[in-house]
Amino acid sequence: MQPIIMTDPTTAPEPLVSYYSAANAPEPAGAATLTAFMEAVTSVENKRTVERLRERLAANDEEGYAKAKRSLAAVSLSGKTTTGGRAKSHEQDRFVHSGYMQIDFDGKDNIGWTVTEMRDILQADPRVVAAFVSPSGDGVKGVARIQPNVATHLASFIAVREFFAQHNLTVDESCKDPGRLCFVSWDPDGWIDLERTEIFEPAAQLDFDQGGAPTKGLVLRMRQDAFPEPPISKIHSWLMQAAWWCRINDMTEPQTAAKLQGYDGTLRRRLQPTEAVDASRKVFAVARDNTWKISADVAARIGPSSTSTLYIPEDVFYDAPAGKYLIKVGNTYHQQSKRSPVITGLTRHLAKSISDPKELAASVRATINARELDGGIQWSGSIAGHRQGLTNDIDDKPMLILSEAKLPVPVPGDCPTITDLLSQAFAEPIAMQVFISWLAGRYRAVRDHTHIPSPMLVMAGEVNSGKSLLAWIASQCLGGRSANPYSAWSGGILWNDDIIASEMLLVDDCAGTIGMAARRGFGASFKEAMYPHMVQMRKRNNSSVSVRPVWACIVCCNNTPEALQIIPPLDADMSDKVILLHVSPVTLPVDTSTPAGRVTMQAMIRNDLPAFIAELTDWETPPELHDSRSGIAAWRDPDLLNSVDAESPARRLEVLLEVAVEDRGIWYDLPREMAAIEIETRMTDPKSSVREQARSLLHWHGACGAALSRLAKMGRSMVTEGVFNSHDKTKRFYITGEKSTK
Repeated sequence: MQPIIMTDPTTAPEPLVSYYSAANAPEPAGAATLTAFMEAVTSVENKRTVERLRERLAANDEEGYAKAKRSLAAVSLSGKTTTGGRAKSHEQDRFVHSGYMQIDFDGKDNIGWTVTEMRDILQADPRVVAAFVSPSGDGVKGVARIQPNVATHLASFIAVREFFAQHNLTVDESCKDPGRLCFVSWDPDGWIDLERTEIFEPAAQLDFDQGGAPTKGLVLRMRQDAFPEPPISKIHSWLMQAAWWCRINDMTEPQTAAKLQGYDGTLRRRLQPTEAVDASRKVFAVARDNTWKISADVAARIGPSSTSTLYIPEDVFYDAPAGKYLIKVGNTYHQQSKRSPVITGLTRHLAKSISDPKELAASVRATINARELDGGIQWSGSIAGHRQGLTNDIDDKPMLILSEAKLPVPVPGDCPTITDLLSQAFAEPIAMQVFISWLAGRYRAVRDHTHIPSPMLVMAGEVNSGKSLLAWIASQCLGGRSANPYSAWSGGILWNDDIIASEMLLVDDCAGTIGMAARRGFGASFKEAMYPHMVQMRKRNNSSVSVRPVWACIVCCNNTPEALQIIPPLDADMSDKVILLHVSPVTLPVDTSTPAGRVTMQAMIRNDLPAFIAELTDWETPPELHDSRSGIAAWRDPDLLNSVDAESPARRLEVLLEVAVEDRGIWYDLPREMAAIEIETRMTDPKSSVREQARSLLHWHGACGAALSRLAKMGRSMVTEGVFNSHDKTKRFYITGEKSTK
């Protein structure tokens, strides 16, 4: 990595700053100028180092990023340590201030701002002399001119913080430390202009009226600020400021004196015996009038700014049907059923710009009334595959989507663990192609927030073959949100809001009812969920709304004929809507029978996800597997298909016919062409040897005709298609009486 150019202190044309070879270096390695630092930032020599850091963040490796970042070179932009280490150097008169203030805009603290916008607003201010993108890539660092004085550094920081707060930008509080380090970064568009000479003047710390009482707005500010730190000089001014802080924050006079006496004088000098008591007595001697009382009542809602939660008006929404408030805080929404927390949060925000307590309270009330109208919504929740934020349903009702799927970010590379698992699971190359083609299409649909109807993916294999693990991998590729739709789709429950919020609908070894009616109902519900333009969402205590979730469906079961009966019958309606894959036993690289082993296995897979997602992004479905509607054809494993067919109504009817026709008393005239009703009548005749079994199988109207049609199309020997009678509109079947040899 390109080092920052060291500067000879005797010839430097600019203020000097301390240079550190790494964040944990105990002492500076020398001195540098801001110009030299910016040359290092824009140098291509740092490009690869910083790019690797940003790649770690993109892969959600925050711990690795933080560790690697501390190896970067850094400078203390606000000045130079003259002797010894950096710790407490500015408190011990070992620090020469440069007249620079570091400004940090972190991306996580400034949601909605782009890096370009933050850099532009810095460059537009004549008091800012440099700016560049931070090592993370989602924040911006600026350098402003201030008074070259350690004593006024904090007041200068307050001025900087309040100025940018007017633009809804949050400055990192750590910049109040003169010794704060600034890491080298890489930004070819970083800029510096030392011809700018204007400075941020220190903010006024306290305001009092002629009677010695706090002026309007001071109570609010001191309620938000932390206890003032003792300065290097001006101890008496600090005592008065600290005493007022104690009184405004509801401490008694003895408590105030005790807190002030706790200062040990290590920064400058020890207090005189009565200094703390005198300061407390003077502050508590000031009368507290009604205006101050009103201010205190309002200020009670405001906590210290570094820890309190505040609500921006535009982020407050009101769900009228549910009677609750929803407030966006960071990337999540807080739910409040009462007004009082909302009042507190809005008060904290509006107090930054309104100092008069009466005006502030009135503004908060007006803001809540406005947000109940302008931010009113008719439904709130999460919908699979939808972006977070405001939207409308098909009837133009305003809805608030509370969260969205957090998809893995594609990063080119190797994914050895996932590749090995898939290679073991799908011994047939075509099965592997079908799985990846199906998953690639579903990932793109969720990524693009567009539902694409897709077949149900059924994975069947031996017990503990790895089916559930493959389904978990697929779920993680779609953001990790999954739900079991079986109860909703089989009529077990009326509400379906839990599956509406999940991109992956997973039926994993579910012990469902295997009756034909239940299986057909399951198939019908799957079609109604996956293929229409809209889905009716039913939520408790809410009116239903029409939405289109972005869904994918996987069913995992054992490969026995009985277990396979959970899937819908593969008749004409479902033949193009079910993929059937056989999963071979998988040997895992770690023992997952313990919690530690399971965590390790999941971590290995998550490490592979970015590279695997990159492969899915570039994947092209083979032409022979492509389907014009869903993107992937409903391919089925031949052996599993035979197992499914063996328990199908058509094959069961064939077995009954083979037994029945052995009694030539009823079936004396075979081979013969007959209608379905004639065949059913003979099979359920009191003299039939399969009467009870036939009545159980053919329990619904049309069951016999449907099974005969399916059996005839399978090419079996017992039944073939006959002539359609156009006169009475009946289809006839030719019963040969021959057992099938297939």
